[in-house]
Amino acid sequence: MERVKVGLTEAATVIMPVTVAITERAMGLIEAYALSHSLQLADALIAATALEHDLTVLTANAKHFRAVAGLRLDVFEP
Repeated sequence: MERVKVGLTEAATVIMPVTVAITERAMGLIEAYALSHSLQLADALIAATALEHDLTVLTANAKHFRAVAGLRLDVFEP
């Protein structure tokens, strides 16, 4: 958890709006991965935002994200 706190403090943390492109990509991710990998709306929005902005997702729970093609993950232990 310390890694997350330090990362958020050191990074210029920005709240990104959910755009139409992010929403459409998130819906595509849900259609592709909801049944097979239990991807839910919040995780789909996170993944879609990262993909749209070419960002890496920092997460302690990679289970739902691993299947998403092209998504970069930085996994940590809480």
